[in-house]
Amino acid sequence: MTTRNRYTYTRHFLAVACLAALGTSTAMAQDHAANKTDTKKPTTSLETVTVTGSRISNPNVISPTPVSVLTAADIKATGAVNIGDLMTTMPQLSTTFTMGNSGRYIGTAGIAQQNLRNLGTERTLVLVNGRRFVGSSAGDTAVDVNLIPTDWVERVEIITGGASAVYGADAVTGVVNFILKKNYQGANLQAQYGSSEHGGFGNKLLSLTGGMNFAQDRGNVAVLVERSDRDSLQFSDRFGRQSYTTIRTPNGPTDTALFGNAGSYTITDGGTFSLGKTTDVSKRYVFDPNGNVRAQRFDGLYDNTGRCTNCDRLDTNQVSQLQPRYGRTSISSVASFNITPEHRLYFEGTYSNVKVKKYSQPAFGAASSAYTIASDNAYISPELAALMSANGAKSINVSRFDVDAGRRGEDTTRNTTRAVFGINGVITGDWEYDASVNYGVTDETRRNLNNRIKDRFAASIDAVRDPLSGNIVCRSSLDPNSINTQTGNVLNPIALSGCVPTSIFGNGAINPAAANWFNTTTTTRSKLTQFVGGGSVTNNNLFQMPFDAGSASLAAGVEFRRESSRQITDPLDVAGLTFLNAIPPSGGAYSVKEGYVETAMPLLSGRPFAQNLTFDAAARFSDYSNIGRTKAWRWGLDWSIDDNVRLRGTMSSAVRAPNISELYSGQTENFFRITDPCSVTEIPNGPNPSLRQANCSALGIPAGWTSVNSATIRGVSGSNPNLKPEQGRTWTTGIVLTPQFLSGFGITVDYWNIKLTNAISAPTGTDTANRCVDSTSGIGNTYCPNVQRDNITHELVYVRSINQNVSSLSTSGVDMGAYYAHPLFGGRMNWAVDATKTIAYTERPFQDDPSTVMQRNGTLGYPEWKAVLRATYSLNNWMFNWNARYFSPMLRVSNESYRSNPTQTTPINASSGFFNDLKASYKFNNSGWQAYVGITNVLDRDPPVNLFGTTFGSGLYDAIGRAYYAGVNYKF
Repeated sequence: MTTRNRYTYTRHFLAVACLAALGTSTAMAQDHAANKTDTKKPTTSLETVTVTGSRISNPNVISPTPVSVLTAADIKATGAVNIGDLMTTMPQLSTTFTMGNSGRYIGTAGIAQQNLRNLGTERTLVLVNGRRFVGSSAGDTAVDVNLIPTDWVERVEIITGGASAVYGADAVTGVVNFILKKNYQGANLQAQYGSSEHGGFGNKLLSLTGGMNFAQDRGNVAVLVERSDRDSLQFSDRFGRQSYTTIRTPNGPTDTALFGNAGSYTITDGGTFSLGKTTDVSKRYVFDPNGNVRAQRFDGLYDNTGRCTNCDRLDTNQVSQLQPRYGRTSISSVASFNITPEHRLYFEGTYSNVKVKKYSQPAFGAASSAYTIASDNAYISPELAALMSANGAKSINVSRFDVDAGRRGEDTTRNTTRAVFGINGVITGDWEYDASVNYGVTDETRRNLNNRIKDRFAASIDAVRDPLSGNIVCRSSLDPNSINTQTGNVLNPIALSGCVPTSIFGNGAINPAAANWFNTTTTTRSKLTQFVGGGSVTNNNLFQMPFDAGSASLAAGVEFRRESSRQITDPLDVAGLTFLNAIPPSGGAYSVKEGYVETAMPLLSGRPFAQNLTFDAAARFSDYSNIGRTKAWRWGLDWSIDDNVRLRGTMSSAVRAPNISELYSGQTENFFRITDPCSVTEIPNGPNPSLRQANCSALGIPAGWTSVNSATIRGVSGSNPNLKPEQGRTWTTGIVLTPQFLSGFGITVDYWNIKLTNAISAPTGTDTANRCVDSTSGIGNTYCPNVQRDNITHELVYVRSINQNVSSLSTSGVDMGAYYAHPLFGGRMNWAVDATKTIAYTERPFQDDPSTVMQRNGTLGYPEWKAVLRATYSLNNWMFNWNARYFSPMLRVSNESYRSNPTQTTPINASSGFFNDLKASYKFNNSGWQAYVGITNVLDRDPPVNLFGTTFGSGLYDAIGRAYYAGVNYKF
């Protein structure tokens, strides 16, 4: 046996062994599935070329829709462990969900959903190999792209507009399509470890892939197991004890400045209270760690909004978590088998297990929810009793940040399974077919940690002396009918057994045994399912077009899809007995039957100034089980003038069907504080007082009527099963330059414009009441049915603040891309720039009222410019990568607010971001080994003051700081 043959045999043997080991893991997991593959593709007659945004598979017909591409090499050059945060650096995508800010919503920690053009994750369709992927959050079809193993991504394609006609609803703003490798031979092991320079923020990746051909190369099977881990990162580890707040300045009644060593003085860790007006600092007191009461300290500035510097105040950053603890295990597989040279079976599968643990603020009592402590409380010291007596106070209201009772948190486990089975091939002649079924399931279990049972806490802090024993006990232990001093109602029976009393006077005062009694872990379970079945036919040689322009192409198909979602909330949370929001159980399902057709027709070819001129069009007709029928269309024109210049453009109409959450998540009781717009004193405050008076009269309210209601108004907030589809219009136009005199260089410039009407939003209670009587269309408008009045007193008695199709959004901009590859110093240099200039972003909360317009472009989270630069230099066995990302400065306030008062706060701008990453790798000859090292945020740039990556807008900035990683690849 020759050395070459022995090497080949060894590779084959190791691949088989690797597959056997991975196959055992897959068998043990049962429901596991995925969609991946790799580089070496056996030549077959079934291989076709498709471009995202089109189902036409003719490589000679190029889609006129602009496409931005992130390749496997681009991904590898970043050292990304999870692909979600990397995607948000793309200029077309926003930072709605990063690892750092994903925890700002209940149940979304660790999820990476894509938001194209800042128009919402629910309007961006994520595909894997051109097919849908099951959603990640209850009631939503948005995909968690962190579930996609980085090692099997061949490229990511991002398109804007026109995608609803090709792929269906949710693609109003466009598509993010993850193309995974279709075939893998051999085996590969990758191991990587990284750590931050600040706080020891560690991240790890271990990936093992094996694949092989079989049956005389008619089939291929491959399996991947990938494990990634990221440690949590606490604010104090990264930034120490920084705390900021805005305080009013002498410049004017609305002007403020951002100060360090500052915060709110109306709430503290140890407790604070006032024996006068809340903002009268001479009457404010705090408790020290020993429980002693003293006057609150004000050694710096303070204002009447409750903010101060160099004082006794709250520091919320002490409990802030910049990154949650995250772990993911993915098992992916792909297989294909050529039944005949013209018919092939294929399979894609993935299983992912994700565990995320985040911690946030503890429970607290502030403002109207401050803790009422009666004068007979057993923990009141003689000094405090004397102070209360001197001020004639029978009780005090203590505002407190209960750090010593334990931080609240979420411990979440998500299991996602997806499988695709399909067959494709040739029907006859130039007719080809593809048919598949796609089934996915996401199961989530979320444990809400240190979730306070409110009545138990109220019973615990209402401590008195037992007159018989002299011991400190809960009042409820002596009197089962005692009142919850926080609500004025009798305590819930859940608080009457086993009560442990505690003091709240001073940080550290809460008895751990009491905390164990009034804190609990509640559990919320969710399940999402998705089934997609369909088939398509294509013909890339349908008929010859006139003028020898070429062959027309056609793609047509049908699809059936069913989405379901169910969320089961812990009974304690449903009943509103805990500190967590009272979230009711919810669930729903819908199905849709669709048919679509797409065509591409060359009009001219090989003519002067028309090397190729192609027209393409697509249409989709849908029938939803819940909202009825919809249609979407697109047409485009692609004009290659010559080898140097190409022009393209599209026009499209899109729809988005409301998701399960918007339709069926349920309506919960709410209470609204509304100043009645029909009261005689409010009529003049309407935008058109005479119109408001006429509409109030049409409701039966007499002129001169005065509202006497001072209480909150009962109502509901939540979903609306009667929602209609959103409507979108998009047009794009662009130019592609590939000058032949400069080999390896190209540039693209594309203008895009997206308008969305009938957008779904939830008006506030005040907006609902006001819009009812300020509408120019009279009282037969969208809002009046959601407002009920007493027939006799005419007072507001009920308001529904639910999802409605009342808003509109529009945005426009220019995408620019350039690449250049050339030799350099004996090696090869590759440059690529991808940039977006957003021209406008306009939000109209009420589309029928042109006066309510918000221009968000240039404000925090909406930069006017966003760009990435990728540079790669390769020389022999060495490869060096430089990645840079940039975004322009942004206002911290709205554009409208800035125009009204440009000096209102200092600093009013958030600075631009410019971050650099470096990587170097080396391949060892004839060994299969490659080693690499990298640095992210090389210059260790901090985010601007008070922006720490945990909010939507600040997610643009790198809050981790300089970090290092190293790894190895071994191919065998």
